[in-house]
Amino acid sequence: MEEYRFDGFRFDGVTSMLYHHHGIGSGFSGDYAEYFGLQVDEDSLVYLMLANHILHTLNKDCITIAEVSHMFSSEIH
Repeated sequence: MEEYRFDGFRFDGVTSMLYHHHGIGSGFSGDYAEYFGLQVDEDSLVYLMLANHILHTLNKDCITIAEVSHMFSSEIH
C-alpha cells in the first residue's frame, strides 16, 4: 500500500468464493440461514477474514470492498 499508494483493496466475485454453489441459481431473501451453513466455503471465509485483518493492521484507514458476483447480484429482487 505504501509503495503503490493504494488506499484499499477490492475483492471481486466474493459470492463465487464464499459459497460452494458459487451463487449460481441461488438468491438470498434475507434469512440468515441462507448465508451460513454447509454451503459456505470455510477456506474462502477464513482467507477474506485474514486478508481484511492484515490490511487493517497495516493501515487502519485502509478500505476493503467486497463485490458480489454478477450472476448472483442479478438474481436479487
